[in-house]
Amino acid sequence: MERYNFTNPLFLLKIVSMIRRFLILFCFAFLTTCDDGDILTVDLDFDEDLDYCENFEEYHLVYDTREDPNEALILIFPKSTTNDALFTSATTVDVPEELTIDEDDVRFIYRTYNRELDEDDMCAIITPYDLTIIDDYEAGSGDVYITSTIVDDDNDGVPSISEYGPGGIDDPQDTDNDGIPDYLDIDDDGDNVLTENELDELDEDGDDDPLTNPLNTDANHPTNSDDLPDYLDPDDDGDLIPTRLEDANGENGPNDDRVTVNGVLVLLYLNSAEDTAYEFDDYDAFENAYTRTVTTNFIIKDTDLTIFRSTEIDFGTLTTTITDFDPDDY
Repeated sequence: MERYNFTNPLFLLKIVSMIRRFLILFCFAFLTTCDDGDILTVDLDFDEDLDYCENFEEYHLVYDTREDPNEALILIFPKSTTNDALFTSATTVDVPEELTIDEDDVRFIYRTYNRELDEDDMCAIITPYDLTIIDDYEAGSGDVYITSTIVDDDNDGVPSISEYGPGGIDDPQDTDNDGIPDYLDIDDDGDNVLTENELDELDEDGDDDPLTNPLNTDANHPTNSDDLPDYLDPDDDGDLIPTRLEDANGENGPNDDRVTVNGVLVLLYLNSAEDTAYEFDDYDAFENAYTRTVTTNFIIKDTDLTIFRSTEIDFGTLTTTITDFDPDDY
Protein backbone atom coordinates (compact mmCIF):
# COMPACT_ATOMS: atom_id res chain seq x y z
CA MET A 1 0.00 0.00 0.00
CA GLU A 2 2.99 2.34 0.41
CA ARG A 3 3.26 2.38 -3.35
CA TYR A 4 0.04 4.45 -3.50
CA ASN A 5 0.63 6.47 -0.35
CA PHE A 6 -1.12 9.78 -1.12
CA THR A 7 0.21 11.25 2.14
CA ASN A 8 3.80 10.86 0.99
CA PRO A 9 5.09 14.22 -0.47
CA LEU A 10 7.49 12.48 -2.84
CA PHE A 11 4.69 10.31 -4.17
CA LEU A 12 2.48 13.36 -4.76
CA LEU A 13 5.34 15.14 -6.56
CA LYS A 14 5.69 12.17 -8.90
CA ILE A 15 1.95 12.25 -9.60
CA VAL A 16 2.07 15.98 -10.47
CA SER A 17 5.07 15.43 -12.77
CA MET A 18 3.27 12.64 -14.58
CA ILE A 19 0.19 14.80 -15.06
CA ARG A 20 2.30 17.65 -16.52
CA ARG A 21 3.98 15.26 -18.97
CA PHE A 22 0.60 13.91 -20.03
CA LEU A 23 -0.74 17.43 -20.68
CA ILE A 24 2.28 18.34 -22.79
CA LEU A 25 1.88 15.21 -24.90
CA PHE A 26 -1.85 15.85 -25.12
CA CYS A 27 -1.25 19.37 -26.43
CA PHE A 28 1.17 18.19 -29.07
CA ALA A 29 -1.37 15.62 -30.24
CA PHE A 30 -4.35 18.00 -30.17
CA LEU A 31 -2.99 21.48 -30.86
CA THR A 32 -6.40 22.84 -31.66
CA THR A 33 -7.41 22.63 -27.98
CA CYS A 34 -4.28 23.96 -26.29
CA ASP A 35 -3.89 27.49 -27.64
CA ASP A 36 -3.66 30.42 -25.22
CA GLY A 37 -7.29 31.10 -24.54
CA ASP A 38 -8.55 30.22 -28.06
CA ILE A 39 -10.54 27.19 -29.01
CA LEU A 40 -8.66 26.35 -32.21
CA THR A 41 -5.39 27.03 -33.93
CA VAL A 42 -5.54 27.35 -37.71
CA ASP A 43 -3.07 26.22 -40.35
CA LEU A 44 -3.97 28.34 -43.38
CA ASP A 45 -4.13 26.14 -46.46
CA PHE A 46 -6.07 28.30 -48.90
CA ASP A 47 -5.25 28.45 -52.62
CA GLU A 48 -4.52 32.22 -52.37
CA ASP A 49 -6.48 32.77 -55.58
CA LEU A 50 -8.82 35.51 -54.41
CA ASP A 51 -12.33 36.45 -55.49
CA TYR A 52 -14.13 39.77 -55.32
CA CYS A 53 -17.72 40.90 -54.65
CA GLU A 54 -18.81 43.52 -57.15
CA ASN A 55 -22.21 44.29 -55.70
CA PHE A 56 -21.25 46.47 -52.72
CA GLU A 57 -21.30 50.22 -53.38
CA GLU A 58 -19.42 51.51 -50.34
CA TYR A 59 -16.66 48.96 -49.78
CA HIS A 60 -14.43 46.37 -51.41
CA LEU A 61 -14.85 42.77 -50.25
CA VAL A 62 -12.09 40.32 -51.21
CA TYR A 63 -12.22 36.72 -50.07
CA ASP A 64 -10.78 33.22 -50.31
CA THR A 65 -12.59 29.97 -49.50
CA ARG A 66 -11.77 26.32 -49.20
CA GLU A 67 -13.51 23.02 -48.53
CA ASP A 68 -13.01 20.34 -45.90
CA PRO A 69 -13.27 22.20 -43.67
CA ASN A 70 -15.53 24.89 -45.10
CA GLU A 71 -13.65 28.09 -44.33
CA ALA A 72 -13.34 31.65 -45.56
CA LEU A 73 -10.89 34.50 -45.14
CA ILE A 74 -12.46 37.90 -45.78
CA LEU A 75 -10.94 41.36 -46.19
CA ILE A 76 -13.20 44.41 -46.27
CA PHE A 77 -12.05 47.99 -46.85
CA PRO A 78 -13.78 51.18 -48.00
CA LYS A 79 -13.99 52.41 -51.57
CA SER A 80 -12.07 55.59 -52.32
CA THR A 81 -10.02 57.02 -55.18
CA THR A 82 -6.84 55.52 -53.73
CA ASN A 83 -8.34 52.14 -52.87
CA ASP A 84 -10.20 51.83 -56.16
CA ALA A 85 -6.93 52.40 -58.06
CA LEU A 86 -5.53 49.19 -56.53
CA PHE A 87 -7.61 47.27 -59.08
CA THR A 88 -6.92 49.46 -62.12
CA SER A 89 -3.29 50.58 -61.91
CA ALA A 90 0.06 49.53 -60.49
CA THR A 91 1.36 50.64 -57.12
CA THR A 92 4.78 52.25 -56.87
CA VAL A 93 7.54 49.64 -57.21
CA ASP A 94 8.53 48.26 -53.78
CA VAL A 95 6.09 50.65 -52.05
CA PRO A 96 2.87 48.77 -51.23
CA GLU A 97 -0.30 50.56 -50.21
CA GLU A 98 -0.89 50.17 -46.45
CA LEU A 99 -4.18 49.77 -44.59
CA THR A 100 -4.69 49.46 -40.84
CA ILE A 101 -7.17 46.90 -39.53
CA ASP A 102 -9.55 48.54 -37.06
CA GLU A 103 -12.76 46.41 -37.02
CA ASP A 104 -14.62 49.38 -38.49
CA ASP A 105 -13.39 50.60 -41.89
CA VAL A 106 -10.81 47.87 -42.51
CA ARG A 107 -11.83 44.37 -41.39
CA PHE A 108 -10.10 40.98 -41.60
CA ILE A 109 -12.24 37.96 -40.74
CA TYR A 110 -11.84 34.19 -40.49
CA ARG A 111 -14.99 32.05 -40.49
CA THR A 112 -16.00 28.41 -40.69
CA TYR A 113 -19.34 27.23 -42.00
CA ASN A 114 -21.70 24.28 -41.92
CA ARG A 115 -21.45 23.61 -45.67
CA GLU A 116 -19.51 24.29 -48.86
CA LEU A 117 -19.45 27.93 -49.99
CA ASP A 118 -20.08 29.50 -53.38
CA GLU A 119 -19.86 33.04 -54.80
CA ASP A 120 -23.51 33.79 -54.06
CA ASP A 121 -22.94 32.98 -50.39
CA MET A 122 -19.97 35.30 -49.95
CA CYS A 123 -21.53 38.24 -51.77
CA ALA A 124 -25.06 37.85 -50.40
CA ILE A 125 -26.59 40.87 -48.68
CA ILE A 126 -28.62 38.51 -46.49
CA THR A 127 -27.06 35.23 -45.33
CA PRO A 128 -28.75 32.24 -47.05
CA TYR A 129 -31.17 30.35 -44.78
CA ASP A 130 -29.18 27.11 -45.00
CA LEU A 131 -25.78 28.65 -44.27
CA THR A 132 -24.59 28.78 -40.68
CA ILE A 133 -21.42 30.42 -39.39
CA ILE A 134 -19.82 28.04 -36.91
CA ASP A 135 -16.66 29.94 -35.92
CA ASP A 136 -16.31 33.70 -36.40
CA TYR A 137 -13.01 35.44 -35.60
CA GLU A 138 -12.29 39.06 -36.51
CA ALA A 139 -8.98 40.86 -36.09
CA GLY A 140 -9.01 43.96 -33.92
CA SER A 141 -5.65 45.17 -35.18
CA GLY A 142 -2.99 44.51 -37.79
CA ASP A 143 -1.76 45.84 -41.11
CA VAL A 144 -2.59 45.08 -44.73
CA TYR A 145 0.08 45.60 -47.41
CA ILE A 146 -1.25 45.73 -50.96
CA THR A 147 0.86 45.55 -54.12
CA SER A 148 -0.68 45.93 -57.57
CA THR A 149 1.30 45.02 -60.67
CA ILE A 150 0.71 45.22 -64.40
CA VAL A 151 3.11 43.38 -66.67
CA ASP A 152 1.66 44.79 -69.89
CA ASP A 153 -0.33 47.99 -69.34
CA ASP A 154 -2.07 47.93 -72.71
CA ASN A 155 -2.02 44.16 -73.34
CA ASP A 156 -0.42 44.66 -76.74
CA GLY A 157 1.97 41.74 -76.29
CA VAL A 158 4.99 43.90 -75.36
CA PRO A 159 5.76 44.15 -71.61
CA SER A 160 5.51 47.73 -70.39
CA ILE A 161 9.09 47.75 -69.18
CA SER A 162 10.18 47.15 -72.79
CA GLU A 163 8.11 50.10 -74.01
CA TYR A 164 9.26 52.82 -71.61
CA GLY A 165 12.28 53.64 -73.76
CA PRO A 166 15.45 55.48 -72.60
CA GLY A 167 13.44 57.93 -70.48
CA GLY A 168 11.88 55.22 -68.37
CA ILE A 169 8.44 55.52 -66.82
CA ASP A 170 9.04 59.21 -65.98
CA ASP A 171 9.61 60.14 -69.65
CA PRO A 172 8.21 57.23 -71.64
CA GLN A 173 8.77 56.65 -75.33
CA ASP A 174 6.04 57.74 -77.79
CA THR A 175 7.08 56.32 -81.18
CA ASP A 176 4.26 57.84 -83.25
CA ASN A 177 4.12 61.15 -81.33
CA ASP A 178 0.37 60.86 -80.84
CA GLY A 179 0.52 61.90 -77.19
CA ILE A 180 0.02 58.33 -75.97
CA PRO A 181 3.20 56.66 -74.67
CA ASP A 182 4.00 53.28 -76.20
CA TYR A 183 3.25 51.38 -73.02
CA LEU A 184 -0.35 52.67 -73.20
CA ASP A 185 -0.67 52.64 -76.98
CA ILE A 186 -2.12 49.61 -78.77
CA ASP A 187 -0.59 50.85 -82.05
CA ASP A 188 2.89 52.04 -81.08
CA ASP A 189 4.00 53.22 -84.51
CA GLY A 190 0.66 54.66 -85.64
CA ASP A 191 0.51 52.58 -88.82
CA ASN A 192 -3.04 51.34 -88.15
CA VAL A 193 -1.81 47.79 -87.60
CA LEU A 194 -2.14 46.77 -83.97
CA THR A 195 1.16 46.17 -82.17
CA GLU A 196 -0.01 42.71 -81.13
CA ASN A 197 -0.33 41.81 -84.83
CA GLU A 198 3.22 42.92 -85.66
CA LEU A 199 5.11 40.61 -83.35
CA ASP A 200 6.66 37.18 -83.90
CA GLU A 201 3.28 35.48 -83.58
CA LEU A 202 4.43 32.28 -85.28
CA ASP A 203 7.32 32.04 -82.80
CA GLU A 204 9.71 31.27 -85.62
CA ASP A 205 12.69 31.20 -83.25
CA GLY A 206 10.90 28.72 -80.95
CA ASP A 207 11.46 30.50 -77.64
CA ASP A 208 7.87 31.58 -76.82
CA ASP A 209 8.99 35.21 -76.71
CA PRO A 210 7.73 37.46 -79.53
CA LEU A 211 10.32 40.12 -78.69
CA THR A 212 13.59 38.22 -78.95
CA ASN A 213 13.14 37.94 -82.69
CA PRO A 214 10.48 40.52 -83.59
CA LEU A 215 9.25 40.81 -87.13
CA ASN A 216 11.35 43.20 -89.24
CA THR A 217 10.04 42.83 -92.78
CA ASP A 218 12.39 45.33 -94.43
CA ALA A 219 15.57 44.18 -92.67
CA ASN A 220 16.95 42.94 -95.99
CA HIS A 221 15.47 45.53 -98.33
CA PRO A 222 18.09 46.33 -101.01
CA THR A 223 17.89 50.13 -100.56
CA ASN A 224 15.63 50.97 -97.60
CA SER A 225 16.52 48.44 -94.91
CA ASP A 226 16.38 49.40 -91.23
CA ASP A 227 16.74 47.90 -87.78
CA LEU A 228 13.22 48.82 -86.65
CA PRO A 229 10.90 45.95 -85.76
CA ASP A 230 7.56 46.17 -87.57
CA TYR A 231 5.66 47.24 -84.44
CA LEU A 232 7.84 50.39 -84.25
CA ASP A 233 8.21 50.95 -88.01
CA PRO A 234 5.68 53.20 -89.83
CA ASP A 235 6.85 51.69 -93.16
CA ASP A 236 7.12 47.96 -92.53
CA ASP A 237 8.18 46.80 -95.99
CA GLY A 238 10.54 49.67 -96.89
CA ASP A 239 8.65 50.71 -100.03
CA LEU A 240 8.56 54.36 -98.84
CA ILE A 241 4.75 54.20 -98.57
CA PRO A 242 3.57 54.51 -94.96
CA THR A 243 1.93 51.30 -93.84
CA ARG A 244 -1.27 53.10 -92.86
CA LEU A 245 -1.76 54.17 -96.51
CA GLU A 246 -1.51 50.60 -97.83
CA ASP A 247 -5.13 49.98 -96.93
CA ALA A 248 -6.75 49.31 -100.31
CA ASN A 249 -10.32 48.83 -99.07
CA GLY A 250 -10.19 51.51 -96.39
CA GLU A 251 -11.56 49.12 -93.75
CA ASN A 252 -10.06 47.57 -90.63
CA GLY A 253 -6.62 49.03 -91.32
CA PRO A 254 -4.04 47.49 -93.71
CA ASN A 255 -4.19 44.14 -91.96
CA ASP A 256 -6.80 42.66 -94.33
CA ASP A 257 -5.54 43.87 -97.73
CA ARG A 258 -3.72 41.15 -99.67
CA VAL A 259 -2.33 40.52 -103.12
CA THR A 260 -1.29 37.26 -104.74
CA VAL A 261 2.45 36.82 -105.23
CA ASN A 262 3.56 33.55 -106.86
CA GLY A 263 0.28 31.95 -105.88
CA VAL A 264 0.53 33.09 -102.24
CA LEU A 265 -1.61 35.78 -100.61
CA VAL A 266 0.65 38.49 -99.16
CA LEU A 267 -0.34 41.55 -97.17
CA LEU A 268 0.11 44.76 -99.16
CA TYR A 269 1.91 46.52 -96.35
CA LEU A 270 4.47 43.69 -96.15
CA ASN A 271 5.10 43.55 -99.88
CA SER A 272 7.62 46.13 -101.08
CA ALA A 273 6.67 45.47 -104.72
CA GLU A 274 3.26 47.02 -104.00
CA ASP A 275 3.84 50.73 -103.47
CA THR A 276 0.45 52.31 -104.16
CA ALA A 277 -0.69 54.88 -101.61
CA TYR A 278 -4.43 54.83 -100.86
CA GLU A 279 -5.57 58.24 -99.59
CA PHE A 280 -8.89 58.73 -97.82
CA ASP A 281 -10.73 61.90 -96.90
CA ASP A 282 -12.07 60.35 -93.73
CA TYR A 283 -9.52 57.97 -92.27
CA ASP A 284 -9.75 57.01 -88.60
CA ALA A 285 -7.08 55.35 -86.53
CA PHE A 286 -7.93 52.71 -83.96
CA GLU A 287 -9.65 53.84 -80.79
CA ASN A 288 -7.06 53.35 -78.07
CA ALA A 289 -9.20 51.06 -75.91
CA TYR A 290 -8.04 47.65 -74.74
CA THR A 291 -8.20 45.04 -72.01
CA ARG A 292 -5.95 45.55 -69.02
CA THR A 293 -5.02 42.88 -66.46
CA VAL A 294 -4.09 43.92 -62.92
CA THR A 295 -2.82 41.52 -60.25
CA THR A 296 -3.27 42.72 -56.68
CA ASN A 297 -1.53 40.89 -53.84
CA PHE A 298 -2.50 41.22 -50.16
CA ILE A 299 -0.21 40.52 -47.19
CA ILE A 300 -1.68 40.60 -43.67
CA LYS A 301 0.74 41.23 -40.79
CA ASP A 302 0.66 41.34 -37.00
CA THR A 303 -3.02 40.72 -36.39
CA ASP A 304 -4.19 39.99 -32.87
CA LEU A 305 -5.83 36.75 -34.03
CA THR A 306 -3.77 34.20 -32.13
CA ILE A 307 -5.67 31.35 -33.76
CA PHE A 308 -3.28 31.73 -36.72
CA ARG A 309 0.12 30.10 -36.38
CA SER A 310 1.88 32.85 -38.34
CA THR A 311 2.04 36.59 -37.75
CA GLU A 312 2.35 37.14 -41.53
CA ILE A 313 -0.33 35.83 -43.85
CA ASP A 314 -0.11 35.80 -47.62
CA PHE A 315 -3.81 36.38 -48.14
CA GLY A 316 -3.40 35.88 -51.88
CA THR A 317 -3.70 37.56 -55.26
CA LEU A 318 -6.72 38.95 -57.05
CA THR A 319 -6.64 39.18 -60.86
CA THR A 320 -8.79 41.96 -62.29
CA THR A 321 -9.50 42.26 -66.00
CA ILE A 322 -10.77 45.62 -67.23
CA THR A 323 -12.44 45.45 -70.63
CA ASP A 324 -12.23 48.39 -73.05
CA PHE A 325 -9.81 50.14 -70.75
CA ASP A 326 -9.09 53.74 -71.78
CA PRO A 327 -6.27 55.48 -69.86
CA ASP A 328 -8.14 58.78 -70.21
CA ASP A 329 -10.83 57.37 -67.94
CA TYR A 330 -8.43 56.86 -65.00
